[in-house]
Amino acid sequence: MKKPVFSYQFCFKEDEELNKLTREELLKYIQHIREIAIYEKPSKNSNNSSIPPSSEIAPPEPKKNQSLRSKGGKNGGQFGHKGETLKQTERPDEIVDIPYTIEACKACGFNLEDTLATLKEKRQVLDLDLQETMKKITQYQSYSKVCPNCEQDNHDNTYPSFVTPNISYGKNIMALVAYLGTVHYVSYRRIVQTLQTMYKLSISEGTVDNLIKRAGKLSGDEMKTIVSQLEMSDMVGIDETGAKVNGSKYWHWVFQNNTSTYIAADQSRGTKVINDHFKEGFVNSVVVHDNFSSYNKLIAKEEQLCLAHKLRDINYAIECDDTLLMKNMKILIQEAMKDHKQDLIPAQRVILKQQYEQTFDYLLGRPTIAKSETDKQVQSLTKARDKIFTFLLYSNVPPDNNASERAIRNIKVKLKVSGQFKSEQGAKDYAALRSIVDTARKRGMNEFEVIRDIVGGRRVF
Repeated sequence: MKKPVFSYQFCFKEDEELNKLTREELLKYIQHIREIAIYEKPSKNSNNSSIPPSSEIAPPEPKKNQSLRSKGGKNGGQFGHKGETLKQTERPDEIVDIPYTIEACKACGFNLEDTLATLKEKRQVLDLDLQETMKKITQYQSYSKVCPNCEQDNHDNTYPSFVTPNISYGKNIMALVAYLGTVHYVSYRRIVQTLQTMYKLSISEGTVDNLIKRAGKLSGDEMKTIVSQLEMSDMVGIDETGAKVNGSKYWHWVFQNNTSTYIAADQSRGTKVINDHFKEGFVNSVVVHDNFSSYNKLIAKEEQLCLAHKLRDINYAIECDDTLLMKNMKILIQEAMKDHKQDLIPAQRVILKQQYEQTFDYLLGRPTIAKSETDKQVQSLTKARDKIFTFLLYSNVPPDNNASERAIRNIKVKLKVSGQFKSEQGAKDYAALRSIVDTARKRGMNEFEVIRDIVGGRRVF
């Protein structure tokens, strides 16, 4: 509810004075109090708006739970959950026999030297073989043949892509540097220290930067593949977040679904970024987004508005106005999100969507007070009517854009460690490598091996 504050100091009447007032004088007195009162709206936070929790330095009334989920009553490991433990392998890499040192029987003292020993127990130790991780130099040699007829020197120099003239760093080092910087957000200085400590490999921070740039460049073909796969997919989520590049404001965009992630760095937050990276649009896809203005001219089969954003806006309207209309709207959307999880055939989903839209239209038609927060939300929901319940038609389309927000959060973690990207190219290289890593992770592939294969010239996606 809105809290009343007074625009100037007001002297309230005592009980004796109020008792002497006539009915007309008392009504006039109450009306005067109403006229000088200004109703203050509650402050916005991450629970009732799109303000990120990280920006709430010291909220006046912090809430313990800012999640939109209701309590499920489940804590800790659940019944039926299967734990995992370290298991022995049938094919150990090395077998060490423990020397048998007992000379006589512990019970009767009989001499056991000539008695045949049998296997009693096996214990295994899982460890790293550090000798296998030491640096090594491989020499690649190419040959030529001189034509006996015309004396042409025919040099076959088809080296792998990671082999450059003179001497260069191999694909394992390049992949490890890219992996540490991208997945674990390790700084250049610490990457240098790690390689020196663990592998006795001395490289400079400039070399680390060059290796990451080269890995990003070699990821170009795979990035094109991810783009084409997203363009042909039936669902895509989009989100964007601000990121500093050498002191300037840039934006990192994410385009993702359950099998692919594509991240792009750009100085613009406009529709042009989408058109530049996805020239064919998303003609086969239901696109989930937060209704930012850049998506107004989006080329897509259908659109789904992020209902997590709308529920936070509705929460704010409830805090301001405490109207039954907004409370019913919140319940309606939450019930739709629950029904979406049911196993329904397409025809049933069409009917379900129609039923929810019928109730939705009824609520939108209810009277509201002009310029109130409830009225603002009704106008916003009316404008986005065709994007509210699209998800009910498709079992694989989520009602929120949480997956995109999780994907873009890695950029914020990177910036928290590094502060900013020092160059535009560095921001783009990180975006490319992070796209490769997240896509590999979604497909159950080993992230490090995928990076190593790509810098080694192999196609993985």
